[in-house]
Amino acid sequence: MFTPQVVKAPTSTDVALAAGVSRATVSFVLNDKPNSRVSDDTRHRVLEAARLLGYTPNTAARSLASGEAVAGLLLAATRRDYGASVARAFDALLDHAIDDGTDALLHADSEQSGVAAAQLWAKLRPEAVLAESSRCDAEATELLRLAGVRALIVHGSEPVDYAPSLVVPQQPFGRVAVEHLASVGHRRVLFIAPTAPEATETGRERLLGAQDAAREAGIHLTVSHAGATSASLRDWAHAWRYDPAAPTGVVAYDDRLAMAAIRALGDARLRVPDDVSVIGADDHPAAADYMPRLTTTTFAADTLAESLLDAYTGMRAGNRIERLDAPPVTLIPRESTAAPRA
Repeated sequence: MFTPQVVKAPTSTDVALAAGVSRATVSFVLNDKPNSRVSDDTRHRVLEAARLLGYTPNTAARSLASGEAVAGLLLAATRRDYGASVARAFDALLDHAIDDGTDALLHADSEQSGVAAAQLWAKLRPEAVLAESSRCDAEATELLRLAGVRALIVHGSEPVDYAPSLVVPQQPFGRVAVEHLASVGHRRVLFIAPTAPEATETGRERLLGAQDAAREAGIHLTVSHAGATSASLRDWAHAWRYDPAAPTGVVAYDDRLAMAAIRALGDARLRVPDDVSVIGADDHPAAADYMPRLTTTTFAADTLAESLLDAYTGMRAGNRIERLDAPPVTLIPRESTAAPRA
């Protein structure tokens, strides 16, 4: 069992003594410096000594000594819910960066914005930063540039003119869902919007996309707000049983709300999709195994992660990047949607 105790962390001097070499040789080996003329035998001794001692380089000290950014990629956390598709892309970006040998971390503070946020991020001396545009304004961008950040991308639903932008529009999630229901014959559709404060803005944008598609298709669209539990939708579902003009299709803000709606409809003895079609968004891991399997919308998160990593690599090399766009939102049709009953 691990027992905490106060110990002195091994230093490069300890590694040098254990390997019987100079500190300069340790530096050459551990930093993999070219043209160092270190023999294979010496390199092996240094690496083995470092492994046995549990030595890891002090990147903060190295940064202070060199004046260079060494922390790799910093992804600034956010309080806003941009949907699981975006979250999955950012998780994949961190994984890909680490796989490529780049230090990558998620900065947990989500309260600060502007210069205050940039000062927090700059303390870690990152080489690259990904942050939402609402938290990283022009002044914050300049501070990060002066702090040595070589690659900065801000993300949001619209591009900005002061930094490279990742544009992730949310309206297509609602649009694609309504277009799918229209294509199979639905003319009365309900959009379930989230009540969680962190999801309000994304929910509003997805609703706007649903409303635009409904107008174009001649669909009557109504809106209801709910939490992501079947209890919050129970009265709504029971009322549908006795309303001959009730919508025949449901577009939920995301898959969690869609699955809550299916449970509530089941409690009201309404069958999905026989009585009501339900479609979600973001392709939740449980969506493909839910009963019925949930129709959903999403984009290729891994493709976006790879595009971001390529952009950061290019920016570090001096290439100019102005804008990246999220992949198109696509439909994943499953069993929860069908043509309405005659």
